[in-house]
Amino acid sequence: MKLSLRQEEKQILSQQMRLSMRILQMSSPELEQYLSELALENPLVEVKPPQFSADVPTFREFRSRARERASDDEELPAPGDCLAPIHRRETLAGSLREQAAALGAREEVRRALFYLIGELDERGYLPESPPEEPGMSCGVYKEALGLLQSLEPAGVGARGLSECLCIQLRRSGVEDPLPYIICEKYLGQLARGRLGLISRELGVSRQQVEEARAVITMLEPRPSNGFDTDRDVQYIYPDVEISVRDGRVEVSVAEKYMPRCGVDAYYASMAARDGLDAETRAYFSEKLRQARWVSDCVAHRRDMLLACAGLIAEAQRDFFLGESDSLLPLTMTEAAKRLGVHVSTVSRAVRGKYLSCRRGIFPISHFMAREVASSGGTRADILSAMRSLIDSEPPDRPLSDQRIAEELSRAGYGISRRTVAKYREKAMIPPASARRRG
Repeated sequence: MKLSLRQEEKQILSQQMRLSMRILQMSSPELEQYLSELALENPLVEVKPPQFSADVPTFREFRSRARERASDDEELPAPGDCLAPIHRRETLAGSLREQAAALGAREEVRRALFYLIGELDERGYLPESPPEEPGMSCGVYKEALGLLQSLEPAGVGARGLSECLCIQLRRSGVEDPLPYIICEKYLGQLARGRLGLISRELGVSRQQVEEARAVITMLEPRPSNGFDTDRDVQYIYPDVEISVRDGRVEVSVAEKYMPRCGVDAYYASMAARDGLDAETRAYFSEKLRQARWVSDCVAHRRDMLLACAGLIAEAQRDFFLGESDSLLPLTMTEAAKRLGVHVSTVSRAVRGKYLSCRRGIFPISHFMAREVASSGGTRADILSAMRSLIDSEPPDRPLSDQRIAEELSRAGYGISRRTVAKYREKAMIPPASARRRG
């Protein structure tokens, strides 16, 4: 063992650079939350929230518009008439409790019924073996379960998909036993399109199985559909907007959805006053340095977003103009070379960011498509070609994955059967056996 001195060069990220990279990869909601928390501990940081608000007219605007539309003999609406009603969000559990309260069941059954309502999952199902409430007898449980399954919507309180569908069949007055048998024993085969197997095992014609399938497909597998889930909806606000004006593609940052950061002028002037003691002056100096650095990081994030969006608008110009539905290959590595930055910078800049155009709102990374075929096609092109082949296939002879791969190869997309299967599964396209009709 010995001690020795050695000179070497290392690239070490400073705390400021780490903060810059962190802000670069933040989404707009994350950035707004971070700046709001920072402003609480640093009085020199001035944060202006996004300017976006719902286009709801004020009462003054409402009266002005009403006065323009109304004739001389019409009476203007009262102030309360312009207020939008507050709609109560109805949940499945709330609806069931209201129905249960009106049943007039005896007290112990009513308690058991409310207990079972509380045990429902997000689909409206009960566990296969729901834990019984202490003191609940088997007879009370069965009576409460029967009452629960008699409530609306039909199928609520079932212990599984088969029971849920059978409850709806009985509620609809279906007398044919075939749909019940299929729901109880052959749902897996029905989902895979194995109608021939079902007809052979049950000794019925294929036409009868087709008719039973038509009845079953009209049922609701999730009784909770249509009810509120008590969860706040997370809306997506775009970071970049691309518009078309006079045949030109224009790029702009969606300022109204983004928070703005700067240095508070009042506290900055206070820091420059004479007569401050050394400790106070050092405090203001440190907070001012932090506020300026954060403001520069937010501006850098904005510039990188604008640069990446401008590159995308240039590369995918035909898509934004509506002249093509396919995207040209543009990788993050290629984008980084054009912008003169590291590929990790581009990756952080587009992570969790969204782009708005007249075709909708897309993740920015959606437009950085990788070339996956020798013809220059991207994954989106291959999926589009695959959907076209499947849409035009004969109903009684659907194309297998191997046939699809061969047809795509003839079109210039040289991909394997396994790749076709992977793309098909990600696009939620069923296999050939499940697509067979007739």
